[in-house]
Formats: sequence, C-alpha cells, structure tokens
Amino acid sequence: MARMIPPQIPARSPKGEQLIFRKLRDDPETRDWVVFHSFDIRRHSVRIEGEADLVVAVPGLGILCIEVKGCGVIRRDGLWTYEYEMPKTTPVGPFRQASDASHSLRQYLSGRDPSLAALTFYSAVIFTEIEFNERSLEWDPWQVITKSALLRNPISRIFSQILENAHTKLAAVRPKLGWYGERSRPTVRHLDAIVALMRRDFEYAAVGGIAFDVAEQSIRRFTEEQFVALDLLEENDRVLFKGPAGTGKTLLAIETARRSVRSGKSAVLLCFNSLLGTWLKREVADISEEARSLGIAFHVGTLSGLMLGLQNSTVPKEPETGYWTFDLPLRATEALLAGESAFPEHDVLILDEAQDLLSDPMLDVLELITRGGLSAGRWAIFGDFERQAIYADLNGSAGLDRLRSRVGGNFTTSPLRINCRNSPRIAEAVTLTSGLSPGYSRVLADAECADVDAVFYRSASHQKDQLAAVLKRLLKKFSTDQIVILSTRADALSCAAAMATSFVDIGLTPYKSYAPGAIGVRYASVHSFKGLEGAAIVLTDIESVDDAHGKSLLYVGMTRARHSLTMLINDRARGQYDRLLMDGYRKLMREGSK
Repeated sequence: MARMIPPQIPARSPKGEQLIFRKLRDDPETRDWVVFHSFDIRRHSVRIEGEADLVVAVPGLGILCIEVKGCGVIRRDGLWTYEYEMPKTTPVGPFRQASDASHSLRQYLSGRDPSLAALTFYSAVIFTEIEFNERSLEWDPWQVITKSALLRNPISRIFSQILENAHTKLAAVRPKLGWYGERSRPTVRHLDAIVALMRRDFEYAAVGGIAFDVAEQSIRRFTEEQFVALDLLEENDRVLFKGPAGTGKTLLAIETARRSVRSGKSAVLLCFNSLLGTWLKREVADISEEARSLGIAFHVGTLSGLMLGLQNSTVPKEPETGYWTFDLPLRATEALLAGESAFPEHDVLILDEAQDLLSDPMLDVLELITRGGLSAGRWAIFGDFERQAIYADLNGSAGLDRLRSRVGGNFTTSPLRINCRNSPRIAEAVTLTSGLSPGYSRVLADAECADVDAVFYRSASHQKDQLAAVLKRLLKKFSTDQIVILSTRADALSCAAAMATSFVDIGLTPYKSYAPGAIGVRYASVHSFKGLEGAAIVLTDIESVDDAHGKSLLYVGMTRARHSLTMLINDRARGQYDRLLMDGYRKLMREGSK
C-alpha cells in the first residue's frame, strides 16, 4: 500500500481520480511509494498556478506527474474539449498540463534541495473512460494509459514501466549534459526530503480566530509528528492520542472529523465543556455543510447536550454532584436501549478533552452511538490524562483504565509531545511549574517576545488594583477580544466579576454571554475554559498551588495562553510558587545530566 497524502480523497472528487487513488493505495507493490493527490502548484513555470491530479514518487525510479481524464475528449483546431456534464474547452491539452506540472515541481524542489535536481521527473496522462490511440510528436505513446490498459494491468506495473521508459529516453540525452546516471533514481532519503518539502506547503489545519502576527499563525501549523498521527488513523480503527496541553489535540480532532466526512463516513465529535462545544460548532461549520450536501450524518457538540436530547427529562434547577457524569448518562442509556431515541449509530467517534468523558455511565452512551461499539468500532480519542484532572468526580488515569477494560488492547496509542500553541517562554514556565515528565519534545513557535509574569496580591481589593494595572498594560499591545481573564473560582465569585461594574472604561463580560462583535475583555473560570486558548491570558484568584487540585488548575490556566501569561497569586502562596519553580529547575537539571 502506498503512502497517500492526503490519506483520503474527497467524496466529490471525479470518479476517475477516485479509481486511480484506490488502485495506488491498495496495490501491494506500491508499499514504498508516496502519492500526493490534487497537489496545488502555486509556483507554476508557465501559468500563474496549476494543479497535478497525482504526483507519484517511486523509490529507484523517479517522480511522475499524472493528469487524469475520466471523460471523452475532442481536439479540434488546436482546442481540447473535455466532455464532462458541463464541457470544458481549453488550448492546453492534458499532456501539456502534466508536462508543465512536472517541470514546475522539479524547479520548486531542486531550488530548495539541490540534491533533488538530478532526479528523473516525468509525466503521463490516464484516460479512465476511453481508448485513446492518437499519435503525436507532443507525447510518446508510452505516456498514455488507456481504459483497457488500466483494467488489465496492476497500476504499479504501469507506472514503473513509464518511468523506466523515461530513463531509457533520458539516457540518450542527459549523458551529453553530464548529469544522467544512478543519481537520477531517488532513494528513500530523497523521498523523505520530497515529502517534507511538498506536504509542508499545503497541509494546514482549518482553524478560525484572529491572526495575531506571524508567530501566531505559525502556532496553527501542523507538525510532522501530527502528520504521522493522522496517518495512524488510516491504518488503525481505534487510536488513543495522549499529550499535554498545547500539543494540537483539538486541531487533530477537527481534522479527523473533516477526513471522516470526506471519505463518506458519518462522524460524531464530542467534548465535555459547553464553551468548547460552542467553539467547535463554529469551527466545523464547513464540515457540517459538506456533510449535509453529501447526505452524511455529522454531529458536533457536548456529550451532555447530546444526552439531554436523547431523553425527555429536564435539568434540575440545582443538579446534584454527579448529575452530568452519572445520572444523565444513565437516563440517556435507557432511552437508547429502549429505542426511544432516533439518534443513529455513527461510523466514527471523535472525543476531544476525553479525560473528562470516561466515567462508566458516559462510556455506556458512547458504546451505543458508535457503530460496532467501542471494542470493534472506529474512534479517535484525544486527551491529557495526567495533568488536567480538575473535576472532583473524574480522574484521567482511572478513565483510561475504564476504557482499556472495555476495549482490551485492541487499539493503538499515539503520544503527542510537540507544543504547537504556547510561546517558548510560556511552555518553559508550564514545564517548570507542572513537573511535566516527559516534557515537551519541541516548541513549534519561535517568538521570544512573549511575557510571563507572576503578580502577587495581599487582599481582594489589592488584586483588583493589580488586575486593572495588568489590563491597561496588555491593552497597549492586544485588542480587547484577544485578552481573556481566567479564575480558579466560578464566574460570580471571581475578581473580574467583582470589578466588572467599576471597570466600565474597558468593559468586562462573562465569556459565556459574550456576543460576536461586542467590545470588552471576557472572563471565565478555568474549568469552563478547558480546551480553549487566548492570545493573552490573565489567571486570577490563585490562592494555593500546594495540593494536586491547585497545581492542576494552575497548569490548565497557564496552558491556555499563546503569547502573554500573567498570574495573579495570593502573597501567602508566594513560597509555594517559588518551590514549584525550584523543583522544576532541579528536575530539569537531573534529566539533563542523564
């Protein structure tokens, strides 16, 4: 099986391209090949931009640019007409398209890695619906793949023969130029270099939000580690992604949903927190629209919202402890088993912030909405199972044990260690205060201008004064909608709420009631903001960091910040905070000496 990039082809792609995609993917003789589909060429050698239907890199042979035509074709007076449902006429024929793409690709790659310049780049055209037997000086007969040839030969044999013919032809020309020989046949190292150069330019996460600056945009980029993680989902039905905050788990969850829908699979994307659920709905609006147009079931939101829709009872005015994690799931399970709910089983289950969703009653619900169940169905579960246990009735490691007891060892685990959210200084502060082990393997952002400040207060009134001063300083660099104030307390008990009425010149608004386009700084609890992030975070009401719960709240709050982090800490906890830093430094020194 070839390595396909992207690993899935959109359901809307032409049937001919889908056919070739499947043949390349499933042919056992292509297992060391790399195939790019619908590769955009923004630095085209002839036109402003172009596209190669397929770019196939074959070790020991070369790189082949393929143009696929799944229709009838007419050439009259030098104009090519493709007989699609809406015919298309152009002076540029498919052989010229493929050849130009090949030259453009070679120029681009060799310009960035000179060791690729001597490799063989060539082109071919596939006609999946017709027998194309025309002859012309514009192409060699062996560059044409017809319907019958495609049906009667393995795709690996066809492409290998084209590249061998290209070598034979070029061998008669290139020796005179002094650069043809074994160097023209790519090695595995060459293929790795090509993958790094090509996929880096066009595979980006689809995310919203306001671009802060160049560094802000770079945080949104997938890392090579995450590409490998996404590839795992193509080879394994069940994958558990484990990583600390900031390693891109939510972006991967969104991309998993996108690829599931585009491959024709129904999917459900769930989380615990309502604010994160609302954000996810906005971010995947295009996926929802695509699913509707394809007639594919796709649901996104919180698990609690889904469970409320499964059964008819209303939420108590004052829910008892355990209502959301135990009582409500039990009622939802009963409704599903009794056939009272029309919610269908989905092909793919996707969980974000999964450490908050693994109580036994919640797992029962997830079992019933996943086709094949948790032990035999398809799922991608993303979570931080060590550092974000801030709910009294749930524990990350215990939740994993519950999942394993249901699934056994019938799943793959993928660690995520590259920080693609926080600036280096913030990532370092998180590592020191949380005792991450292992810590981040790398920090993607390269901006060193970020601020990390610990501000100490003596009383409630003093904290208000400190918060006002911090906000005035931040507003010189950030807009109001880029700043979020987080509290270890509930909204109504937070420092921000206490000063909201008096701080009218800026405006402080609860995050949950913030309307798009409104002006003002938002505030929320650390609990409710889990899974989200902000350019500038002010963490308030830190009374203690001496116990596990206090340390977890500090960790979750700190890791929300991308570029600026300010912590307002009670002066009584100054010694505790200093000890966290010293313990972190000692730990780093010990690990560095090993």
